[in-house]
Amino acid sequence: MAFLGKKLAVAFPDTVLEERDSLREKTVKLGTIARACSIYGVDLIQVFKDEKRRGEPTLIRKVLEYIETPQYLRKRLYSMDDSLRYAGLLPPLRIPSHKPKVSVDKLTIGEIREGVTNSDGSIDIGLDKSPRLNERAPSNRRVTVRITSKAPLLAELVGRNQTQEYWGYSVENPTVDDVLADIRFTLKVATSRYGNSLLSQVFKLRESIIKAGSVKLIFGSPSRGLFDIVGKELTQRTDFVVNLFAEQHVETVRTEEAVFAGLGLLNTLAL
Repeated sequence: MAFLGKKLAVAFPDTVLEERDSLREKTVKLGTIARACSIYGVDLIQVFKDEKRRGEPTLIRKVLEYIETPQYLRKRLYSMDDSLRYAGLLPPLRIPSHKPKVSVDKLTIGEIREGVTNSDGSIDIGLDKSPRLNERAPSNRRVTVRITSKAPLLAELVGRNQTQEYWGYSVENPTVDDVLADIRFTLKVATSRYGNSLLSQVFKLRESIIKAGSVKLIFGSPSRGLFDIVGKELTQRTDFVVNLFAEQHVETVRTEEAVFAGLGLLNTLAL
């Protein structure tokens, strides 16, 4: 958890790509969203279904998970199908889990790396030699491991929460009701052009962020805001509904722009 010790989530509808016509443009947009989430240490991205629009949840999830995967594991975990045709345009995240390939002699005991399990009980972690796991695990599965020995080369499975640094995000496809009812996040902040101005909410919002152990920031789509998707009860089902761009001079604010602005705001208020 890199967001000042708090668990952080971002949620947006599966229609987030609707104003982009080409796969190239959609890929670039998702890369920008992934960068924003990584910069601010987002732990979870939720892509919920907008029931009144046709979204692209499969494409969104695949691209977001692909870019979050360390480069040395991508060929093992992903077949280069049409949805990843423009994967070369995705920006590198350069987060702590994206470690370079190194030789075993440069490895340190206790080092944590991402890997993929092999059928022979070893694990590919981007070295010139694969360590063996101290327990059984299904093959071809992405896992997080800690090096326990170099001679012989051994590793053990660990949870991401044991890394003590930002290790990337996971992606879910819940319903919008699940997003709003999620008890894992104690503070839910919705964004809307019809929300309260930041000026009127900034002190209460800052106090709530500092007290909260976990925060979720929720966005609408380019054509349908959260009041369109959720209804008037949005104000009752979230803790705050704020307008991030009270002085906006454009017809719509792109989701990737809103994600950057919203996460930057939370980060500033949490200090």
